[in-house]
Amino acid sequence: MSPVTFNPLDYALNSRLRFSGGVRAEKAELFTEIFLFDSLGLPAGDPRRLDFGDEIVTTRPGEMNETNLLPSANIIYKLNWFQDVLTNLRLSYSHAIARPSLRELSETLLFDYELNDYVFGNSNLKQVRIKNYDIRWESYFPSTDNISFSLFYKDFKDHIEMFNTNIGFAWLNVDKSSVAGVEVEGSKKLTKNFSLRSNMSFVKSQTTFIKLKPEYVTEGLEWVPYGDSIPETRTMLGQAPYVINAILIYEADSSGWDAAVSYNVQGPKLVLTSTNNAPDIYELPRHMVDVKVSKKFGKHLSVSLKVRNALNSPIRRSYNYTEGWLLDFDRYRFGTGYSLGLSYKL
Repeated sequence: MSPVTFNPLDYALNSRLRFSGGVRAEKAELFTEIFLFDSLGLPAGDPRRLDFGDEIVTTRPGEMNETNLLPSANIIYKLNWFQDVLTNLRLSYSHAIARPSLRELSETLLFDYELNDYVFGNSNLKQVRIKNYDIRWESYFPSTDNISFSLFYKDFKDHIEMFNTNIGFAWLNVDKSSVAGVEVEGSKKLTKNFSLRSNMSFVKSQTTFIKLKPEYVTEGLEWVPYGDSIPETRTMLGQAPYVINAILIYEADSSGWDAAVSYNVQGPKLVLTSTNNAPDIYELPRHMVDVKVSKKFGKHLSVSLKVRNALNSPIRRSYNYTEGWLLDFDRYRFGTGYSLGLSYKL
């Protein structure tokens, strides 16, 4: 990707109203190819690029050459409803781009040991175009407490999702996706030594797509409509309907002790989709608790202990049947991780 340019603008219209924004320019050039085919100079569509002997298909090179202008604009209005409480209302609009990875662009069929199936790249993938809309109300109190409420909407064009097909898993662009939601975020000083921070998001997502199936042609692999080509709608891949984070912090400068306990949970999210009649696969909620404790000895030495996934919660991915989560696609645990650290500051 070539260097990025950005022309910012930040201007106070009056004592309460401020505008900031600009245009970001990006140029990306991606190329992926099988080294042997590239060294032999075999063009796309050459029949020698097809090899079915080991169920490995290598066809066209993956290429992308895109230049994008990404505008953004922010309006900030100081409400000042209460004395000594800074309150702002923010309106934001921006464009963003998400590009396929080199692996996703590479038309190679490789076995994935996590999915226990083959995964096929797609040289026809397009970059994802995203429009973001946000309204945010935020208040900052003299006690360092703060709270904010946000409404957001994201519009996706050509979102990249992984589908389960009759040749294995493959990445495909879907027609249209959207995400709308609300977020609540804040921090509170509970006592002299304890404080609490938390944020919660509640999201409604939607994806509209036409089921596709692979067909082999002279030039390689093409994706054609599956069945009657009627557009379908479901939740967006990878988007949980809710996300909750919280962290309880203990700080005692006089004794040198610090500690934190964090918690995270996400609602059931779609992780693997199907282009045939098999149910989609969702990752079910997983309660995560992490702990960190540290102790300072003098001005330079400190010791810390970290515990990750203290509950050893399992990762469970299940088929979404009409009657419920009747059958697991897989279920496993990473285990609880422990780390002991020693640091010395000069």
